[in-house]
Amino acid sequence: MSRVRASLGTLAVLGMELMLMDAPPTTAYLQIYTEQRCRANCLFCSQAKDSEGELKQIARGQYMPADLEEVVRRLGIAFEKGYLHRACIQTAMYPGMWEDTVYLIGRIRDTCSIPISLSVFPLDDMKYQTLARLGVDQLVIPLDASTPDLFHRIKGKGAGGPFTWESHMDGLKRAVAVFPHVGTHIIVGMGETDKEMVELVGRLHGMGINAALFAYTKLPGTRAVDVVNTKPDIRHYRRVQIASYLLRHNLVRLDDMEFEGGDLTHFGLDEHDLEAVLEKGEAFMTTGCANCNRPYATETHDLVYNYPVAPNGGEINRIKQQIENEMEMEM
Repeated sequence: MSRVRASLGTLAVLGMELMLMDAPPTTAYLQIYTEQRCRANCLFCSQAKDSEGELKQIARGQYMPADLEEVVRRLGIAFEKGYLHRACIQTAMYPGMWEDTVYLIGRIRDTCSIPISLSVFPLDDMKYQTLARLGVDQLVIPLDASTPDLFHRIKGKGAGGPFTWESHMDGLKRAVAVFPHVGTHIIVGMGETDKEMVELVGRLHGMGINAALFAYTKLPGTRAVDVVNTKPDIRHYRRVQIASYLLRHNLVRLDDMEFEGGDLTHFGLDEHDLEAVLEKGEAFMTTGCANCNRPYATETHDLVYNYPVAPNGGEINRIKQQIENEMEMEM
């Protein structure tokens, strides 16, 4: 294995690409290199088995092939100088995936002590133990969908893929017993309701699993464009963001919230406390592993779903306008 895929932003921080960035990534975003399509068949993924999308594409990010040893060498320097604080490795399902993943983790760990996250489908317990020994401190198993039915349609058997909701939930539960931090990804905007999304976030939080929110991104060549052809409704996204933030920080319980027809109508906070949350702005920043900011991974500058840095006063006012009059603010 002589090559690795790295996001353009990562390569720019490493000095291997020339880019202007208003928000450089604080995590190195990498993917094990293969020219094979993934044997999974997620509708939204450009790299899926039946997709006609580009292999270099993950959401809006372009992951370019690069020399592995040079990336690892520069990663060590960037970590030492404080430019990058974590390495996030994306995987794909193909023969040799496990060996390539172990090799890449080993080369990174031989070079520096940067914290390592791995995003992967469910593995057996022995492989979990091996990854933990190698230095993976956060394991991520993306659910992507918010309900078993939606999972089946966009990621599981209904999409022609190998996954089941039950196997993913089991994989997450088993990972909690091995890794200090376990997370998942959930895509907002695939046809789910506020209630379905928020209930899942609350359930996962209770299991010790951090749920990172992603905005659905329409990619050319993917089969999801035949199912979902629009950006997520920003009001829906903001409601889910706020509710998720409140649950993650134990500021409310799920039972405190109110829903009507699937829509979140009450956060369970009084007006003063909710206003304080909005003003702080943290609820609207990128969620995921520690030091993950994923700059513009699922959005453009004109409509930001996840802010890679703390939103300023003008941006917070814009966020308030996006959610204004959408729900009851008082108990």
